[in-house]
Amino acid sequence: MPNHSKTLIENTKELLQHLKSRTHAYHLSNIFFRDFQYAILSFADGKGLKISYGMAEVLAGQFIAALEESAILKPIKPGSWMLNYPEYKKVTQKTAPSAKPVVTSTATVTAAETAAATSSKG
Repeated sequence: MPNHSKTLIENTKELLQHLKSRTHAYHLSNIFFRDFQYAILSFADGKGLKISYGMAEVLAGQFIAALEESAILKPIKPGSWMLNYPEYKKVTQKTAPSAKPVVTSTATVTAAETAAATSSKG
C-alpha cells in the first residue's frame, strides 16, 4: 500500500491551496475535520490516487496532526481548528471614494471667457 500520508505531508502547500480553493480558508479562519477529509479525497483524485472514504478519514487525522505539530493548525474544540497561516491573510478591498465631477455652469464659463478676452485687449 502506498504511503499516502507521506505524499500529503510532502505536498502540504499544494494541499492547503486546494483546501483554500474549496473552502475559502484564510488566516485565522476555522476549518473542520470534514473539510480536510473531502479536500484530501478531491486532491487525491486530481493526482490519480485512489483513496477510499475511510482512508481519507485516517489521512485527514494524520495530516491534521502534522499541521498541529508545525503550528499551522491550532485546535479549537474536537473536530475544528484555527488556521494559523499568515500567507492566507484575508485581504480587504477598500474602494477609493469616487471623484466628484467638476460642474461648471455656462454662465461661469462665459464670464471667464469674457474676462480673458477683455484683459487681452487692454
